[in-house]
Amino acid sequence: MFWNLVRYEFKNVNKWYLALYGAVLALSALIGVQASSLKSIDTPDQQMIMLVFLGLVFGGLIITLSISTLILIIRRFKGSVYDRQGYLTLTLPVSEHQIILAKLLGAFIWSLISSAVLVLSIYIIVVIIEPNFIDLLPFKDLFQQYLDSIGLYLISFILSTVSGILCIYLAISIGQLFNEYRTALAVLAYIVIQIVLGFVGLNLRIDTNFNMMLTFEIFTDLILIAGFYLGTYYILKNKVNLQ
Repeated sequence: MFWNLVRYEFKNVNKWYLALYGAVLALSALIGVQASSLKSIDTPDQQMIMLVFLGLVFGGLIITLSISTLILIIRRFKGSVYDRQGYLTLTLPVSEHQIILAKLLGAFIWSLISSAVLVLSIYIIVVIIEPNFIDLLPFKDLFQQYLDSIGLYLISFILSTVSGILCIYLAISIGQLFNEYRTALAVLAYIVIQIVLGFVGLNLRIDTNFNMMLTFEIFTDLILIAGFYLGTYYILKNKVNLQ
């Protein structure tokens, strides 16, 4: 039943999101072509205008991609757990743990897809502008030199993504405890959580070396994941307030 929940997370996603990913990649290629054509423009002012314009277009793509992924994560959890569809979800023969984990896995995969699309779009732009930009030997040497850091960074990235998603889930769960202004209170809860974490992070910051910083972030993310998950689970288990 758990994997049926996971499949449901992808089956009911609007194809608009897939179209958006395709549009981002297509526009990245267009931006790369336009940027490479700047070499033929002799007027410096025109070059600057075109660079600013292309930068704004690419920035808009990144913002659109980020916001759409965030909306997808919020809608898939809030809509199917705490809105009307929640009556059906909570009557399924699954535990609260399975519901949260299925939502989390789906959101994590969509986040990875969005990140991959972003990296690929940057790669497309760079390669079109300068085809000889990537030299495999230097990158290979760099990869071997910082292999430990790369592994820690990937672990930190995964845990940070999971922690961010669960923080959203906890904020939504806190917001649904109230009968009115649930969305506004969920946003407020998220802001308060981030402010508290930011304040604590400033006082516990470690600046010794890069590997130590990553290790500390991994340890911190594990604690946050446990806290956010248990908080969400407790509310879903004991304090559900469906509308």
